[in-house]
Amino acid sequence: MRTTIKDVAKLAGVSPSTVTRVVQNSPSISRKTKDLVRQAMKDLNYHPNLNARSLVSSYTQVIGLVLPSDSDIFYQNPFFPQVLRGISQAAADRHYAIQISTGKDEQQRMEAISQMVDGRRVDGLIFLYSMPNDPLVQLAIERKFPFLILGKAASPFISLVDNDNIQAAYEATSYFINKGYKHIAFMAGNKELVVSQDRYAGYKQALLSHQLHLDESMVKFSSGFLLEDNSYKVMKKLTKQPIDAIVTTDAMVAEGALAYLKEQNLDIPIITFDSVKPKIDIMAYVDINALELGRESFSTLLQIISDSKDGKQVCYRHVIPHKIIKLKLRKDPSEP
Repeated sequence: MRTTIKDVAKLAGVSPSTVTRVVQNSPSISRKTKDLVRQAMKDLNYHPNLNARSLVSSYTQVIGLVLPSDSDIFYQNPFFPQVLRGISQAAADRHYAIQISTGKDEQQRMEAISQMVDGRRVDGLIFLYSMPNDPLVQLAIERKFPFLILGKAASPFISLVDNDNIQAAYEATSYFINKGYKHIAFMAGNKELVVSQDRYAGYKQALLSHQLHLDESMVKFSSGFLLEDNSYKVMKKLTKQPIDAIVTTDAMVAEGALAYLKEQNLDIPIITFDSVKPKIDIMAYVDINALELGRESFSTLLQIISDSKDGKQVCYRHVIPHKIIKLKLRKDPSEP
């Protein structure tokens, strides 16, 4: 026999209307009662009708994830699976589903977002990237649709969840400077991405604060955020001059650079940014805690959705802490 909402209410010791409000994620229900009802739903294997629920509550219980323009980035860069894992965990706890939006070009992506927003197919959007003057973000703003950016937003009125990438890159560069390295190169992915720009800014600040000259010939951006081949070619150009150490903006860039160094039997230490321990032979990495970025993004978006229903406009800006983790995969050339 199929489990009903009355069965859940009886097991949880509450009224059927309370179960309904828990399913709708009503803010009027306490956390304790929600946990009690959700446990009863789990014990009875009860799955509410999503379509009926959305008609009654005006919530779809679905959030949309907007991928970068090059979706290969999402599937191959280890940062994004970790973020998605954090979002998925938080969504599952709140009985939300996830809808992913992508497209082969800007027009397809715009159409997909328009369908999500205008058709009210999702309750809110998380943009998994940040770019200046993004027309997709502008559409959400114009429609007054709940969203946030996982990254840095130019406008002070856009909600976001991010690391302090300027400070993180400053610390990464200083990590090498404090070891006595003076000729430190910087390698990044797509220059148009705000994260690349911020990490470059942190790199420059570290050189300036330690009275080191900024040599633009030691700064390189590749055409893609994940293409090892590009960073391999960039590394080939960089090594035409003396280099003590290299700061890279992500593990994919580091992997391409390291491939060339190993091929040429060159021992130059690398530090990069990641959210899991890299499987490559580098000196250290900046742990940006992508799992927590994902969790916090979902939780913040739910608050934005709730505020929107109440007619409130609040800008949330949450910064997830980072830390440098030294690896024991290689010997530090600066050490005896």
